[in-house]
Amino acid sequence: MKTWLSLILLSVVAIPLSTFAAEPDNAPLVYEGGEGIGKGKHIVFVANDHEYRSEQTCPLLAKILAKHHGFRCTVLFGIDEDGEIKAGDSPVPGMEALKDADLLFFFTRFMKLPDEQVDLLVDYFERGGPVVGARTSTHCFNGQKGKWAKLNFNYEGEDYLGGLGEQIFGNTWHSTRGQSHYGGNHSSSSRITAVESATDHPIMTGVGTMHGYSGAYSSRPPAGSTPLVEVQVLNTFEPSDDVNTDKPKVSAGWTRDHYVAPSGEKKDAHVAYFSYGASEDLLDEDTRRCFANACLWALGMEDQITGDLDMSIVGSFVPTPFTTGALYRDNVRPSELAGWDSEIMPTDHVLGGMDKPKMVRKVQSALKARPKLREQVAKDYPKLYGEDAK
Repeated sequence: MKTWLSLILLSVVAIPLSTFAAEPDNAPLVYEGGEGIGKGKHIVFVANDHEYRSEQTCPLLAKILAKHHGFRCTVLFGIDEDGEIKAGDSPVPGMEALKDADLLFFFTRFMKLPDEQVDLLVDYFERGGPVVGARTSTHCFNGQKGKWAKLNFNYEGEDYLGGLGEQIFGNTWHSTRGQSHYGGNHSSSSRITAVESATDHPIMTGVGTMHGYSGAYSSRPPAGSTPLVEVQVLNTFEPSDDVNTDKPKVSAGWTRDHYVAPSGEKKDAHVAYFSYGASEDLLDEDTRRCFANACLWALGMEDQITGDLDMSIVGSFVPTPFTTGALYRDNVRPSELAGWDSEIMPTDHVLGGMDKPKMVRKVQSALKARPKLREQVAKDYPKLYGEDAK
């Protein structure tokens, strides 16, 4: 297992792909797979959360599954009016890709989308498409108005209790019925392992102990699900054996064989959910393997899962810390992530939000856990983060 500090400059350069077609800067990002077990299969990734850098996690996994294993992978982002990636409740153009998707990889948080985009997402669930969900996808909609208000995470109507997150994945953000934070989210990282009953599950093939930089969630596996992994809160941010003995292990992921579509109809479909997946978590190869195996399982390809499938990073991966309102790479267009040798995310783009005085206090916990980055930020913004900052 490698640490965040030792991997922050990780760069694995692959052979460029000459057949990437020129597309508009805000067009859906497509990685065309070649030969491999996934040839002929299409995975659509929806990356649109405010906090945990799904805009970094999703293209990383998409590259791995396309380059190494032959899948066609389309990545859809929240896009602002300038055609730049703006994670959160920005519109997600390109949802039409779901029409021929074989799998949806869903990593979202508190979205508000135009009805016509939600229509396409709902259509996918109405046809019973399989889905893999990460972290905040249990609370994927918030503030959605009109005909799709029932998808909001805090919807209390009995016709779709808990919204899309609870009805698809089995949890929503609810302290007694669903999920809540468990331990510190920047000061405490987590150790994630298979539950004893799931060590032989196909998804856990070749997956060892995982390290999550994102803080643990206390989750409640839904009735009828198959628990897969559990999380132990650590007293450290980097990997260690210093466990928080006051925090017993809790569930961190499961599978289901059905969900309830927005129409209220029960759909037989493979569902896998994990309460981690922030971009820094994917520095750990075991975590990458877990998510990739989950995609194969959800597609009904469990017989193709082996412990030696290539999960090496394609191109350059330099994730930024998770937080809301800052520490994201600013002004990035989807086209800048195209090609096997592209950088996720481009380090020649500044860290967004760091020049705003109101963000200084908010990001201190994230910077304290990452001293190297803190030193750099203090140099870049001495009046806000330097020794003499007020």
